[in-house]
Amino acid sequence: MMPTEPRPPQPDFPPDMPPDVPQPPIEEPEPDILPDEVPNPNPDENDTPPKLNA
Repeated sequence: MMPTEPRPPQPDFPPDMPPDVPQPPIEEPEPDILPDEVPNPNPDENDTPPKLNA
């Protein structure tokens, strides 16, 4: 069974995005609260440095 018209293989990427060009990283939307502004659930541990598992 031969196709009447040979078709080129359909690429998985859009034509304007060649495979040899790395895609830019997806920019995640910035959250309303920055990590530095997240309220500390344990106020007592505010002044204590993080405990290191030694």
